[in-house]
Amino acid sequence: MAIVKKNRLWLLGIILVSYFVVGFPDGAFTVSWLGIADEIRGMTTAHTGYILVGYSVTYTLAGVILSRLNRFMKLQTIYLWGLIIMGAGFVGLALSPNFTLVLATITVYGFGTGLMASSMNSYMAKHFTARHNNWMHCFWGAGATLSPIIMGQMMAVLSWRAGYFVITGILGVVAIMLLISMYKKVWIDDEVVQGESEKVTEAKQYLSKKWHQVVEILTFFFLGGTDYTLVFFTGAALIARGDQTAYTVAIFSAVYYVSMTAGRMFFGWAAKWLKEVPIVRIGALIAVIGIGVLYFTSNVSGMALAGFGLGPMLPTLVSDTSNRFTPRILSKIVGLELAAFGAGIAVLFFITSQIMYFISYEALFPLGLAFVVLVFLCNEILARALKKNEGRQ
Repeated sequence: MAIVKKNRLWLLGIILVSYFVVGFPDGAFTVSWLGIADEIRGMTTAHTGYILVGYSVTYTLAGVILSRLNRFMKLQTIYLWGLIIMGAGFVGLALSPNFTLVLATITVYGFGTGLMASSMNSYMAKHFTARHNNWMHCFWGAGATLSPIIMGQMMAVLSWRAGYFVITGILGVVAIMLLISMYKKVWIDDEVVQGESEKVTEAKQYLSKKWHQVVEILTFFFLGGTDYTLVFFTGAALIARGDQTAYTVAIFSAVYYVSMTAGRMFFGWAAKWLKEVPIVRIGALIAVIGIGVLYFTSNVSGMALAGFGLGPMLPTLVSDTSNRFTPRILSKIVGLELAAFGAGIAVLFFITSQIMYFISYEALFPLGLAFVVLVFLCNEILARALKKNEGRQ
């Protein structure tokens, strides 16, 4: 047992460190875009819409096909392939001479990122807890924070293209680490815990109806829209009010991501005493309060509260999937969850942008509240359904 525990600690360390690079695409592009738009003729801010859609489509596709891939490959192998595809996309982007190739290569690394996120979240749901999954997403936040710094430094010295080559080099180091860990057989294979899972499955009543799966997927759809619409549009809404300037509002995004990471750290620690459903309830309440503070005061503390509350919701909801659905379909459900998260980013981001443009920038805050409430309601519906199943048992 001591050897197994030691191996699990080594494995957890490898997962945490490697998930650091999953945050690279989001963070690096926010800075590199300035250089790309300046260097490639004809590109404007309007092109970011096409890029977001292209990235989201392939990210979503990766989640949809995860369960099919898992029939032929282990989750850790899919994760490694996702890393390789992401690196190929970065290299292609660094060499792209025009917008068409920029868009194509971003869709490539979007697919790689989707494979990494869906496969590792599925793996964590099977073999670890909400506590560990929150920690893993803290490392995503660290990667999303550090990658703009790396890119900014490289752009100051050389160019954005050099920045992507440096980031690809870091991916190469992580890939070597993953290969070594697989060679040393550090990873826990599904076969090792299959017997234990079957015993648990026999003793527990899981959610088995199709509508249960639909509601689970919708939870992530609304969560994806909540996260990205807030962080992208809050600055524009506050500037339109005249309460902030383009210079001062830049801190809002930074505060959001720092608070999100802090929320994951805190609730990762608190998961030792709190179960998944209470964590989601508390997170939703804090997020609602944060959005309310933004709406009524335009104060940055509202952004901090929103980030802190929303931060633990994705990793906690993913972990709770293993409590709600049988291990046999876990990879399929988690893959669809991450796909829905990506779809929510694209669809709800677009809908919010149109409502803000044609009606009012103030619509952002009621929409944000509505998305959080929908996430909360979907989670409550499933929590009650599971409790009802257990009551019947």
